[in-house]
Amino acid sequence: MEDARSAASRAHELEQKIHGAIPAQKAPALRENIEVLLVAVIVAMAVRTFFIQPFKIPTGSMQPTLYGVYPAPNDWPTRYVGGPPSSLNRLAGIVFHGKMYESSGFRTRGDHIFVDKISYHFRKPRRGEVIVFDTTHIPEIPASSRGNFYIKRLIGLENDVVQIKPPYVLVNGEILGHGVPAFERQYSLQSGSDGLPGYNGYTIPDTFPSAKYFPSSASTYTVPAKHVFPLGDNSRSSLDGRFWGSVPQEDVVGRAVFVYWPFSDRFGRVD
Repeated sequence: MEDARSAASRAHELEQKIHGAIPAQKAPALRENIEVLLVAVIVAMAVRTFFIQPFKIPTGSMQPTLYGVYPAPNDWPTRYVGGPPSSLNRLAGIVFHGKMYESSGFRTRGDHIFVDKISYHFRKPRRGEVIVFDTTHIPEIPASSRGNFYIKRLIGLENDVVQIKPPYVLVNGEILGHGVPAFERQYSLQSGSDGLPGYNGYTIPDTFPSAKYFPSSASTYTVPAKHVFPLGDNSRSSLDGRFWGSVPQEDVVGRAVFVYWPFSDRFGRVD
């Protein structure tokens, strides 16, 4: 018993000496919070790098599936109805609906989405998925735009033969996507609500210079090996594979999976 008490006393003395030899930490709570914050940042960076990455839609090439800034910067803003909104309504519009207010009206910011970066490490991309890709290795994109990230719908896989017969797109001689909601909507030619753009099907561009690979409905394009062929849903206003061809598979970043802001009728899963 005496030995136990003696050992406990000596252990206590040793503990006191150790505490005396090691300086006390200043603001231990602050240090702990900083460590937690650093761990959170590292985890967030790892998730962004390997799993999920946020992107902002810059243009209207995927309307009405996904929106960029609307109306576009070179268009008139949406006019106020009944006069400018109150400060409280403005705040709600900014926070929840992504509105940007101007003196004569407002614009809506582009959709913010999450992109799944991991799935394509385990399987190949599939027709109909909305993909994000790097344009660095697409030489026919203007140099001023090359290197940006684009978002389009995947139409053709390697060795597919693609043809556009408005409003349809054909792959290997058959209309693509019968029974697939995304393509059925595109072929429906339904007008949008509240004056917003609707679905116009797939078109042969009538711009000048014309689309290099699809100057007419008789034109066909064979997707090279280890490439994919994308088109924008807003076929009348999309700089896509009709103009510059296909995308190397290795440059596909991932697939768009979720609109997380603003809280519009597009909020939720990307289809």
